[in-house]
Amino acid sequence: MNIKKESKSTLFLLIIIVISLIIMFFLSMGMEHLNSSKNYNWIFYFLGYVVLLIVFGWLHKKFPNKILEYFNIVISFPLALALFLLQFAIPTMGLILHIFLFGLFTIALPLLLIRTNEYFDYVNLKEQTNLFIILTFATCVSVAFYKQILNFIYQFGPFRLKDSEKMKKFKLDELTEYVLNKENIRFIIYSSFFIYLLVFSFQFLQNSSVFEIAEKDRAVYQSFLCFLAFDRLLLNSKRFILMPSELLKRMINSITQNEKE
Repeated sequence: MNIKKESKSTLFLLIIIVISLIIMFFLSMGMEHLNSSKNYNWIFYFLGYVVLLIVFGWLHKKFPNKILEYFNIVISFPLALALFLLQFAIPTMGLILHIFLFGLFTIALPLLLIRTNEYFDYVNLKEQTNLFIILTFATCVSVAFYKQILNFIYQFGPFRLKDSEKMKKFKLDELTEYVLNKENIRFIIYSSFFIYLLVFSFQFLQNSSVFEIAEKDRAVYQSFLCFLAFDRLLLNSKRFILMPSELLKRMINSITQNEKE
């Protein structure tokens, strides 16, 4: 790995992300201000600007000359700048939103099951048991079904990557899957559990606990053990070869060979 090259790439990447976040911040603040303001004159100003833009565009096509060309450039500059800033921010915005939705989706289902159980009072679950269920389900599902979750987000997410031709040109699916692939997700989960185990071990040796309820520490620890076993199961399942057709073939061969003898 070229450290110098990667350092420069990291710097440029941070600059792009920071600028995109600034654009998103001012965009959201502007939208919030417009929504909270009871003065809707800006709508008429915007419509007037659009009409002016159309008129000067038509005049420039009808009577092409340098003066109208300059006027057309000046008038269209604010719109071009706004579109450029939006286009600049969309990749970062899409990546952050997809990561957020991915994490939300993996946690939402176990939370829904827990809330349903609480509502109907099927089983009396303790807080540490709920924590164990959420962590175990979220980590295992994020690794085993990450592709299906991403496809669901692409199909029904705010960007609608499966249907929108305009959004396909940004290739947000490729950008997202470069970050949210199985190996990266697995690395993040293992890193998170490793950091927690360091803190947990230190607190344990100090006769203390990370949570106020000591059983929650065990819940996180047991969740890690379950994920570890599940992850090893997934990895070893690729080596597991037991085809019924092949087994039947071998059994028939074994039977026929015995008959021949």
